[in-house]
Amino acid sequence: MAINFANIAYDRALFESTRSLGEQVRIVENKAIVELPRAALEILLSDVHDKVYFKVTGRKGNLIAGDVSLPIPEKSFVPDIPLFHDGTMHGEKVRIASLYITLKEGGDPRPILVQIAETLKKRHILANEILAGMVVPQLALILVAALIVWLGVGRGLSPLQQLRKKIASRSHRDLRPVEEVNAPQEVQPIVHAINELMARLSIAIDAQQRFIADAAHQLRTPLAGLKAQIGLALKQSDPEQLQLALKQLNTSSERTIRLVNQMLALARVEPGADKLVESKRLDLNAVARDAAREWAPSAIRKEIDLGFEEAPHAVFLHGDELSLKMLLDNLLDNAIRYSPPGSHVTVRVESANTPTLSVEDNGPGIPGKDRERVFERFYRVSQSEEGSGLGLAIVQEIVHLYQARITLETPPGGQGTLVRIVFPG
Repeated sequence: MAINFANIAYDRALFESTRSLGEQVRIVENKAIVELPRAALEILLSDVHDKVYFKVTGRKGNLIAGDVSLPIPEKSFVPDIPLFHDGTMHGEKVRIASLYITLKEGGDPRPILVQIAETLKKRHILANEILAGMVVPQLALILVAALIVWLGVGRGLSPLQQLRKKIASRSHRDLRPVEEVNAPQEVQPIVHAINELMARLSIAIDAQQRFIADAAHQLRTPLAGLKAQIGLALKQSDPEQLQLALKQLNTSSERTIRLVNQMLALARVEPGADKLVESKRLDLNAVARDAAREWAPSAIRKEIDLGFEEAPHAVFLHGDELSLKMLLDNLLDNAIRYSPPGSHVTVRVESANTPTLSVEDNGPGIPGKDRERVFERFYRVSQSEEGSGLGLAIVQEIVHLYQARITLETPPGGQGTLVRIVFPG
C-alpha cells in the first residue's frame, strides 16, 4: 500500500514532465526536433535521489532525442493519454511514463512517442516514510488498546475472581447462598442459578440424612426382635415350639423386608427425584387397571371385593409408570390391609375436568384428628400396629412429584376412607 501511494504521487510528476517535454517537440523543415535549451535539459534530468532518462522517437521508431536504450511500452495505448510501466536501464529498475502526441505538418498528422524514466530510490524513501508514519502510530495504538483491554478485563473479572475464591475456600458442607449483590450484573443470573442448585442440594442432603437417621431408628427395633427370636429358637428342644418360633421369625423377617422395601421406595421419590424420572405419555386407565389386577389375589385371600371403575375414554398424562404404580400399590396395600373381610375396595379413574385417581374402601377409616399426620413418616394410626407408617408418606412424595393434589375424605356411604388425587390438567 505504501509503494502504491508513492507511485501515485510520483507518477503524476512524471506525467507532467513528459507532457512538458512533448510541448518542446517541433517540425522544422519536415523534420521533428526537440527545442530544449541546455539549461532546461539539465533541470529535466537533475534529481537529488534518482537518475532520469528521456527519449523521443518518431513514427518509425527513429530516435529524435534522448537515450536509445530506453524500452518502449509493450502495450498499445491511446494518443494523449499517458501509460506508466516498469523497465530496466543499465541494470537498474526504472518507472517509465510514455505519451503519444500528434504533430501536424501540412495537414499530415505525425505521431511522436515521448518517454521519461526515473529510478525508484525516492519512491522507496517515500514508501518507507509512509510505512513508518502509519505503522508506528498503529503499533502504539495497539499497545495502548491492549493495555486498556487488559486493565479493563482484569478489573471487570475481579469480582468473578473474588467469587471464585469464596466458593473455592468453602467447605463441602457449606451450602449457604452466594452473595448476588456484589457480583457483576452479567453473571448475576449464573450466581442465582448456583444458589438455586445449592438450595436443592441442601434439601437433598437433608433428606438423605433424615433417611439414614430414620432407617437406623426404624431398623433397630425389628432387627433386635429378630435377634431375640433367633436366640429363643436356639434354646428350644421341643419340635413344636421350634416350629412356632420359626413361624414367628418368618413373620418378623417379612415385616423387616417390607420396611426396607418401603424405605427404598421412599428414597426413590425424595425431593429432586423428578429430575431423574423419564416422563412419557401414559393412559391412567391402563395403569390403574394393571395395578388392580395385580392386587386381586391379595384381596381374594382376605375375602375383600376389589373393583375397578375406569373413565369412559382414555385419560392421558405425562409421567413415569413406575412411580404411578408405586402410588397405587401403597394405596391398595393400605386399603386391603386395614379393611376387614367382606369389605369393598374400589379403584376409580375420572376425567370430568382434570385427570383424577381415587381409591375408596369401607373399612374402619381414618379419624379426623389423624388425617393430617398420616402423611408423616412412620406415623401409625393408634388403633393399628401393622405396617411401616411409610405408605402414605410415599404417596404424598409421588403426588408432589406430579404437582398434583391429594385429599382424604369420607366416602358417600359414611364409612371408610376415600383417597382422591387430582393431577394437573
